Amino acid sequence: MVDDDASVRRALRTQLQILGFNVLDFPSAEEFLISEFPTGDACLLIDVYMPGMNGVELCRSLAASGRHLPTILISGRDDRQTRQVMREANPIASLLKPFDEAKLLRAIRKALPIGSNLPH
Repeated sequence: MVDDDASVRRALRTQLQILGFNVLDFPSAEEFLISEFPTGDACLLIDVYMPGMNGVELCRSLAASGRHLPTILISGRDDRQTRQVMREANPIASLLKPFDEAKLLRAIRKALPIGSNLPH
């Protein structure tokens, strides 16, 4: 997960760990890119709007480098521009903050090949 808001990272990390997921979180796209991140049964939750490299730029950078991870974009903004930017990035799913656990799990099920074995 990549989000510049520490409280969002903490809440999502806790929620996902309670559901049984291993979670790595990063405060910026740049820190994520220099990390050793998993490529197997993994997906990526990315905030669209962050200082420095934003979420869409991170998606493009990963694709250009050949590192493909199923991506779920998240944003606290619900406006026409944000929805357009999210569509153009072609994520597995897009979620608007605040989102509930059921929506998050549906997105993760869609992103992961093991999705059918995830909690309901």
